[in-house]
Amino acid sequence: MNPPAYPGLNGILGTRASLILDLLFLAMFAVVLVLAWSIYQVKYRRRYQLHKWVQVVLGTVLLAAVLLFEIDIRLHGWEDRAAGHLGGHATPLAWNALYIHLCFAVTSVLLWPTVIIRALRNFPDPPAPSDHSDWHKRWAWLAAFDMLLTAITGWTFYYLAFVR
Repeated sequence: MNPPAYPGLNGILGTRASLILDLLFLAMFAVVLVLAWSIYQVKYRRRYQLHKWVQVVLGTVLLAAVLLFEIDIRLHGWEDRAAGHLGGHATPLAWNALYIHLCFAVTSVLLWPTVIIRALRNFPDPPAPSDHSDWHKRWAWLAAFDMLLTAITGWTFYYLAFVR
């Protein structure tokens, strides 16, 4: 029996997810690893300029990924794929995972750009420790932790909606 012809492009991971969902699922692994590496570079190696540009590039890439994701979801939805058949509905467990994920995803979308924009405005050029450092450390750690939780809850939602 052939799988249903879902709207949008099929993914590459062999699940019911769309191509954009698969790419975002994979991209979050890279984001978390690069984010951790960037934090290491600034905290232990004092590579402020590298950290600055890695964060700007990560922020830009994530913005583009979220925009593509939103376009895909608005055009093609996700519930048919989650249900495993056209006209279906996602399980309550998938919905609960999505709501938890959205708590972190929305705050990440607010926190990360705020931390980046404030850093660009308040650190000297080239970047170096300054009066802004204490604020930046506090909020950047919160933003990084929020991004990690966004990734973990996103992977959990992906599994519950498109794999299980």
